[in-house]
Amino acid sequence: MNYFRQLVIAILHPGDGSGSTLDRTNGIAVFLFAILPGLSPNFNGFILLASMLSGIYLLATARFPLNFSKSDRAVAICMTIYPLVMIASIFINPPYSEVADWIFRLLPFFSIWLILPRMRQSPDGRLVPLFILGAGIGMIVTFIISLLQIMFLMERAEAGTSNAALLGIIGLLFGGVALLNVQSPKSVEQRIAILGYAAGLGCVLLSGTRSAWLAIPVHLVIFLWYFRKHSFHLSLRSLAITGSLLFAGLIALGSGQIIHRIEALQENMAALERSEGEITSLSARVALYKGALSAISKDPLTGYGPQNRMASVLAELPDSMRPYLTFSHVHNGFLTAGIDAGVVGIAALSLLLLTPVIAAWKKEPGPGRDLSIALALLLTSSYVVTGSVGIMFNQKALDPIFAYMVALICLDRGSTGFAPVVRS
Repeated sequence: MNYFRQLVIAILHPGDGSGSTLDRTNGIAVFLFAILPGLSPNFNGFILLASMLSGIYLLATARFPLNFSKSDRAVAICMTIYPLVMIASIFINPPYSEVADWIFRLLPFFSIWLILPRMRQSPDGRLVPLFILGAGIGMIVTFIISLLQIMFLMERAEAGTSNAALLGIIGLLFGGVALLNVQSPKSVEQRIAILGYAAGLGCVLLSGTRSAWLAIPVHLVIFLWYFRKHSFHLSLRSLAITGSLLFAGLIALGSGQIIHRIEALQENMAALERSEGEITSLSARVALYKGALSAISKDPLTGYGPQNRMASVLAELPDSMRPYLTFSHVHNGFLTAGIDAGVVGIAALSLLLLTPVIAAWKKEPGPGRDLSIALALLLTSSYVVTGSVGIMFNQKALDPIFAYMVALICLDRGSTGFAPVVRS
């Protein structure tokens, strides 16, 4: 309990000085943003929107300068291209009844211009460790809720997300982020890192999100690269024993869900081979992909606009299938972007997905750069792998998370070393 009392002090009382008030609110916002995704992802959108509005006010009243480096501007411009392309496609393709709604959905991708200067009012090396620690704590609480759901209520865990697939993506990403805290010299933070990662994997398994399962080996490669370059304060023997026990426990706990989802996939594949017109999760995806590719081939330059997305896809499919395909996207982020804005949309999406890596890569060499690259690779791989067969963007939780994390990746200099949140 003494550690958590010190943690509250570290967040609420970061020190005196001209920037202490902004630093304190930055710390609270970043810490909550890391904790909340699996519990109530709508609050992530509220935090981002509040940060944007306060950024507008503080910049307008000259409380601090825009303070963008050359690399910051490059990242912000690359990130802004995607929403501008989508807004252009909305105006190119009528009807215009949903213009305001779609522009509002795209606001998170403009946020870096407003929230990064505000984040810079905190000292280098303060906010990113807070985010990593918060991710671990949030995943532990989210896993407990997910486990209770599986035990008493649901076939697939959702925690506070109201969507099992969304929980799987959040567990994958934030569990991975949490594990980076193994490098902390604080034993409590090390334990939170390991438990947070295990909890994140537990959420992935209990949610039954098969696309997130595919990304786990990719994350393991990222961890091997990062931890080989940076020592951590656990003995390899202790880590191996702890990891093996946790892994065995997760497999035992999630074995029912794993078997159920594998059997469901096998049944879907068998139904697809029978070609009897049966609509399953797999056959629906195949139909959506075919319809999307056909629609894109007919208008590859400008697309149809997000407001016409599903209408344009369904128009390419047989009448008998349309009533069963009540989706808002085609379960592939790249094809969705192609429907919305043609090949330009796919290119803009690809550039958007690369912005975290660009932000990290352009830093000067040092421990801060390596940590940023690890965060960037975890973020980009999570979205690319899961979004290739499921949801990616145009989602009220995933858009703010991506935008906020890109700003955090930009934040520290490459030479900034990692420091624990509680330093006493």
